[in-house]
Amino acid sequence: MRLNLVIPVFAFALSLLAPVVCAQQTATPPAGVHGSLDVRLKLAGGEKFSGIASTRVLTADGTSVAEHIDEIGGRTHFADLGMGKYSVEVSAPGFATIHRDVEISASEPSADVFLIMTPEVSHAPVPASSAAANADTREDAEKSLHALQQEDAQAHVLPNVACPLPLVLQGVEQTVKELVSNLDRFSATERVEHFTVHPDGGLGASNARSFDYVVVVSRSEKWFGIDEYRDGGLDPGIFPAGIATQGLPAMALIFHPTFAGDFNFVCTGLTEWKGRPAWQVEFEQRADRPNQIRSYIIHENMYSVPLKGWAMIDAGTFQVLRLDSELIAPVEKIKLKQERIAIDYAPVQFRTEEQQMWLPQSAELYVERGGNHYYRRHTFSKFQVFTVGTDQKVHAPKESYAFTNNSNHEIFGVLTVNPIPGRALHEVSITFRIPAGGTVFKAVGPGKDINFPAEEVDSARFAHNGPPGSIEANAYFVKASTLELVPDTVVPAAQ
Repeated sequence: MRLNLVIPVFAFALSLLAPVVCAQQTATPPAGVHGSLDVRLKLAGGEKFSGIASTRVLTADGTSVAEHIDEIGGRTHFADLGMGKYSVEVSAPGFATIHRDVEISASEPSADVFLIMTPEVSHAPVPASSAAANADTREDAEKSLHALQQEDAQAHVLPNVACPLPLVLQGVEQTVKELVSNLDRFSATERVEHFTVHPDGGLGASNARSFDYVVVVSRSEKWFGIDEYRDGGLDPGIFPAGIATQGLPAMALIFHPTFAGDFNFVCTGLTEWKGRPAWQVEFEQRADRPNQIRSYIIHENMYSVPLKGWAMIDAGTFQVLRLDSELIAPVEKIKLKQERIAIDYAPVQFRTEEQQMWLPQSAELYVERGGNHYYRRHTFSKFQVFTVGTDQKVHAPKESYAFTNNSNHEIFGVLTVNPIPGRALHEVSITFRIPAGGTVFKAVGPGKDINFPAEEVDSARFAHNGPPGSIEANAYFVKASTLELVPDTVVPAAQ
């Protein structure tokens, strides 16, 4: 599988809120039956805490009666507790230790304790950060390039904090799986700026382009591939200077179980990244394993590019906050002397979604190849949800069509929507793909996918290149209309 390159920075403030405890009453238990206790953890911003935590239940005199040490997740259950008063103690690396009193009694034998984890402020210096998203001028871009060239993966971890690498990798593996699910659920506006780097380190004039950006993930039981579409196409010639940078969203897949075995990992310790406690994990491509993450394609020949680097892993959520990479060694065959990549990820809140997604926000790339030096930055904005997995709970947009692909292959189709006869409107047709196992919504209304008033819709037809039964369709309209499915259709835009 080939995953080429590029991507994202965000500022995230955490208010130091006081922990909250809440006890819920239940029926009185029979004599001699013990009670139970549930401890649930959240972050100050409302996110579920899923980091590494140790939870103990202590008696009034400080004796530990039950404990769960170094476990992942934000919920811990204690059963068979005798009647009496207890203290709950929760500790987690990078967060303030919490003590809360709770009572188990015959009238209240079961209690839920809700605690808010607040980060400890260490005042320790953090690694230098380039800031592509905020580099609005050439001077800002030069500062960002200098930071990218100077970043040090070894600096500024907090002392006396052991890093449980297996637990960190276990946690980040789950969030990277979620990232793969999220990648083909959004569209965005991508801005790409390309600069020639002069020998003195200064930058030439900016060559900038903006694209409508979409990611499509193709899946099977043991394999998945990632395609990036810009303005609906794959042509690398649309990039500034004719140099395409693709696959940057996929760089975090270094931690995905499909690829993690190809790398050696070392956790250097706990640090802070933009106000959040974070594990700093170094990675390096193993010489005895295939390189599936990064490659260059030159004159239709592919050259693997083994990488090393570091990532910031949020200690409270295991989300990848930042990923930096560089070459293990120059690639002489293609005269590639140096390549440095920095990608920042951040949460994006969609109004149509019940929860936020962590997505790439910006990326930077510095390359020295064949005597040429260039710096490039990508920024993403105007995120919109456009597909969802069939196993996820989704609220369909009003006045829209939904198409679910029940097959194991992507399907192309043409949706043609017809207005009410006799009106001064014409039919509208759009062509799109539906990923394997995915659902795509197409909204009707001024400025939307189908650009005329929803109340003017009379009927619709979706002709696709899948077999009968492969597409399930629904129409979410206040006014009744019809939708016809036509399988086994040749779709010219499928290529």
